[in-house]
Amino acid sequence: MSHHTQITESTMLSRFQVGEVLLAPLVIRSCVILGGPKDKGDARLEVSVPDRAEVFPFVVETKARGTPQNIQLAVAQARAATQAGEWPMIQVPYLSPERILELEKEGVSGVDLCGNGVVMVPGLLWVVRVGSPNRFRDSRPLSNPYRGRSALVARMLLKRPHWETLSELAASITSAGGELSLPQVSKAVQAMTEDLIVSKESGAIRLRDPLRLLDKLGGEWKTSLQFRHITDSAGGRSTKVQMSPYHSRQSLRLPKGTDWVQALSSAPELLWAVSGESSVNRYAMLAQGGPLRIVVSDMGLALARLGGTHEPVPSFADIELLATKDAGAFFDQETDANGVRWASPLQTWLELQAGDARQQEAAKEIREQILKEVKQ
Repeated sequence: MSHHTQITESTMLSRFQVGEVLLAPLVIRSCVILGGPKDKGDARLEVSVPDRAEVFPFVVETKARGTPQNIQLAVAQARAATQAGEWPMIQVPYLSPERILELEKEGVSGVDLCGNGVVMVPGLLWVVRVGSPNRFRDSRPLSNPYRGRSALVARMLLKRPHWETLSELAASITSAGGELSLPQVSKAVQAMTEDLIVSKESGAIRLRDPLRLLDKLGGEWKTSLQFRHITDSAGGRSTKVQMSPYHSRQSLRLPKGTDWVQALSSAPELLWAVSGESSVNRYAMLAQGGPLRIVVSDMGLALARLGGTHEPVPSFADIELLATKDAGAFFDQETDANGVRWASPLQTWLELQAGDARQQEAAKEIREQILKEVKQ
């Protein structure tokens, strides 16, 4: 089945053919596709190991999208459809190793369209295969609610885990410096609901799994910093470059007595904040050297306001400017009595957890603070 094909439950069920491999080495020995008004489950299968006479019966529940929410529903439906002597099984387009491990704990078999899965009969059969890549794109309305501007919804939920209405959540995101429309906020909430990270009841929104939400945000931040290979189409050479949320850097020596806070704040249209890396000592102890790192939305405007001279050796600079289009760098910042705009605890944690060993150790302390605040 091509990954360009529109996936439906009917096309997924059509793969169940007698004599075909279900999950190597298991072979389908019999198959009945269900669909009547009184039927529970989508199919009944009997499978066996080649050259073995014993067959194992399963009732299968199929879902065209493998979100955690859909998998949870499929597991419940498969269990409800199981008759005496049968075992429950689910089928979705893709099962990650994490999902397969969860199925094992639930005692429910599962297969996907990519060659991954686990098939179990307690005391008699256990077949597991993982590692085949996902060949099917998720069709949910928002592909990734943990990255880019959409991640501002997740950030606000970690600051306050319960909201009575969607419009209240959207308004608070705007107040904290984000720019998201109500439909964009709604899509992000819906995606996180499908991932079982958020719940929605009677219009109210509640964060149900802050630990997993932190892991999702941290993983996406690390992904943005991964090395990638870029190939020169003319010469055919591959160059290893590090991706970064910052599209330019500038190290500066400032004239003596420069009030850099006033200089940057004098441009209302300029967004700026001390980076998470340089904000760490507001939230945890970490001895570090080097210049103060400041994130800005417009490098040219920041340089014009600050003046100063370029310092070719960054460690000798007074300030290092980092230009970015990432809205999260300026979101929910903390301003002290001197007007310094510090990165939020969450932004600080994101940057440190992707850093060196010392930074990661400090990140653990900040992580615990974030989770403690969420649980209060």
